[in-house]
Amino acid sequence: MTNKKKIALFVPAIGFGGAEKVVSLLTFELTKYFDVTLILLYDIIDLPISNKIKVIKLSKEGESFKSSKIEHFKDYLKFIFKYNKVLKEENIEVVISFMLRQNAMTGIAKMFNPKLKSIISERCFPSKRYKNTKLTATISSFLIPLFYNRSDKLFSNSVYINQDLKDQFNVNIDKSVIYNPIIIEDEEPQINSYTQLEESFKITTVGRLIPVKNQIHILKSLKNLPDNIVLDIYGDGDLQPELEQLSLDYNLKNRVSFKGNVLEVNKKIKNYHCFVLSSLTEGFPNALLEAMSVGLPVIATNCMSGPLELLNENIPIAIEKGTFYKAKYGLLINVNDIEGLTKAILFLQNNNTERIGLGGLAHSRAQEYSLEKVGLQLKDLILSI
Repeated sequence: MTNKKKIALFVPAIGFGGAEKVVSLLTFELTKYFDVTLILLYDIIDLPISNKIKVIKLSKEGESFKSSKIEHFKDYLKFIFKYNKVLKEENIEVVISFMLRQNAMTGIAKMFNPKLKSIISERCFPSKRYKNTKLTATISSFLIPLFYNRSDKLFSNSVYINQDLKDQFNVNIDKSVIYNPIIIEDEEPQINSYTQLEESFKITTVGRLIPVKNQIHILKSLKNLPDNIVLDIYGDGDLQPELEQLSLDYNLKNRVSFKGNVLEVNKKIKNYHCFVLSSLTEGFPNALLEAMSVGLPVIATNCMSGPLELLNENIPIAIEKGTFYKAKYGLLINVNDIEGLTKAILFLQNNNTERIGLGGLAHSRAQEYSLEKVGLQLKDLILSI
């Protein structure tokens, strides 16, 4: 028996997405303070989770995401009742849910269980993510204020997300910012040196192969760069065939490699010369933080939100089109600015001493996001309700 408060973490699955990575890390840290149950919609666990937690899956074994929107909707109706039943049977005192559908389901569960305390977490910039089509805009404009405002507290991973939820979706509950955690390696990073005599300058990027991550931006830049600059892409997704074809069209077949999803990606990428984040929008970019944590010099689009907070302590900047900005902990470029990205990569290739210096600064910045520090922040938030 334990006297620890009973809490639940609620996500659709533990895949390779940013929110899922955060939850997988939190399963290890939050067990120091609480009796933790992990509630999943689907039987998908691709990342390590603590063996000290209880795992409950709301779907049958082998059941997967439905591609049909109608079947998808039916699934969620079924899951709402199962979710509420689990919360009651497990005597969950505080539930923390992540992302729109799970947050809406938590709002519904509160209607049937008024004693339940709930904290919801938004992980992306809502106006960009949920208003990209007329249908999603209509649904989100209805769901978010209706169900988010039923919860006790909300935390996101960006001040801009919280402001957008207030201004555009009328979410008025108490809001906090808790950034994504990272596991900090004990040893100092060995940042790769580079001279023009070397065979190749190696750049990398990590993320799902989907439109919002905008890896096309890097390929378009790469075709304008010297042949000794090569790119490795980690992650998978629906856009992989298109990206592979584009690399052929641009005559980049021998300069671009698709590495797929890997565990402990930070250990895979630490020997590259620089990292590029090309996103159109972010919540808080795990991949960028992971690259910084191993001392990789980084280039990131100044998208809403995340990169400015990570690389320039949220101090606003203006970047002239076709150029880059030397921020405190890395280089920032405008979204979709191919010329700006090209110049930023060339700058790092041609300025080895400054590139190594930026890698050291990136590593020092990443220390502020250690799993221990983030775990304590979330502990305090849970105990405050």
